[in-house]
Amino acid sequence: MLATANATVLHVNDTPASLYLGTFSLRQAGYHMLEAVTGGEALRVAFDSRPDVIVLDVKLPDMSGYDVCRRLKEDPRTREIAIIHTSATFITAEKKVAGLRAGADVYLTQPFDPEELIATVNSVLRLRRVEREALANAARLEEADRKKDEFLAMLAHELRNPLAAISVAVQMLGQKDSNGLSEADARRRDIIERQVSHLRHLVDDLLDVSRITRGKYALRRGRLDLNTVLQHSLAAARPVMEERGLILREAFPTEPCWVDGDRTRLEQVFTNLLDNAAKYSPEGGIITVGAHVAEDSRVRVSVQDTGIGLRPEDQEHIFELFAQLDAGLARSRGGLGIGLTLVRHLVTEHGGQVEVFSEGPGQGSTFTITLPLLADDARPEAIVERIESRRGEWRILLVDDNPDAREGLREMLQLWGHTVAVASDGPEALAMAIPGTYDVIILDIGLPGLDGYQVAQELRGRVASDAHLIALTGYGTPEDRARSEEAGFDLHLVKPVELVEIGRVLAQLGPVKRGTRRRSQAKSA
Repeated sequence: MLATANATVLHVNDTPASLYLGTFSLRQAGYHMLEAVTGGEALRVAFDSRPDVIVLDVKLPDMSGYDVCRRLKEDPRTREIAIIHTSATFITAEKKVAGLRAGADVYLTQPFDPEELIATVNSVLRLRRVEREALANAARLEEADRKKDEFLAMLAHELRNPLAAISVAVQMLGQKDSNGLSEADARRRDIIERQVSHLRHLVDDLLDVSRITRGKYALRRGRLDLNTVLQHSLAAARPVMEERGLILREAFPTEPCWVDGDRTRLEQVFTNLLDNAAKYSPEGGIITVGAHVAEDSRVRVSVQDTGIGLRPEDQEHIFELFAQLDAGLARSRGGLGIGLTLVRHLVTEHGGQVEVFSEGPGQGSTFTITLPLLADDARPEAIVERIESRRGEWRILLVDDNPDAREGLREMLQLWGHTVAVASDGPEALAMAIPGTYDVIILDIGLPGLDGYQVAQELRGRVASDAHLIALTGYGTPEDRARSEEAGFDLHLVKPVELVEIGRVLAQLGPVKRGTRRRSQAKSA
């Protein structure tokens, strides 16, 4: 609470006896007192002195207390001052409501006991203190939330750069199996590839949970066959299942299940559920994925496992952020406790719901996703899943300050037959990127000194800057993508990216038209 000795009260009343009595009582209680006898004088004193509380009579000789209160509340300099209306004549419920609507905090009816006035002033000061503390706490939380988002973005960038270098190297080993890679080395390569993929998903989930729980993301909806989405999710999960000795079974409808959804996000939902089932199932366990169309024009997908199961209290909290099971096996399998939170939010955003059921510890678990089907089941446009890069087509400038990632990708691009030059920072890239020299510029954003956004803006500002500009970066938030588009990039790829994806992007690029500034025809990844 504001200390009484430090609190200032402005008492406004044109009746001498009432003015004297109220001022004397509050001064005796320890308040610093100011006085005014008209509305105009009250406004002048309030603007000059900024008291903590104004005890304001409604009936004044020049203007009503309602008008004084309204003017004070409309001015940003005085809107936070607490106002106590007093009146001996305007005492009906209608008049009190009018005073409160004008902005008053309390309405006292005269005559009142001095102790009542002192208690009321104390009360409004306590409320003001609570309000200020709440606002200060909200501001601190907002600032902490902003710093957290900045930290997560930087963390993702710092993690994705080494992951990108490892991923490229491992994928290149996969390209060279026929050149003598032993069976044992091939197994080791597969282990590294799976673990890099797992780390990439952890990084993505860590960033996604912050954006999704606060609504800072948008679904890219389209007409999808849910069977295809499920098959993609199973293909991603199958190597992990096989590594852990799990049996994977599936049962899908023979007819397409058309839904309006975001392919990437729905695959994320089912991949997380499959990963969860694999994580908590012992070797030899069975994981069954099934889907069927219900009579209510909805499709239900279940992911059932024979794993450690769930206690009733676990089933109530399993979708909460950072929820962890207490069972020893659950702790031994790790995890961040965010995957199921993402599942719930994403399913809800698709107009569906997610449920979990388990008969108890050791009895396995079943997660059920329900999604609405589209009434119009017209077949969507065909989607090309894998496109190999056309060989020897492009002259490419690759700009990245991470030497491992840069050299690994350069080697892969050269194996595809492209002509590749490299730069390690922004100034070097600008010196090399003479208009007409390169067809494609693959540019990291997190460069030292001159960042990728600045490099892209400089390149787009040059006459006849006609190369395809592709951002290849660890920054992957929607804000990062919007900023890269504003800077002049044609595409935004997030590390670590599959080599086949880079090949697909290069294959989709339209021909370079010299002497013009144009945007790429390829879709943003």
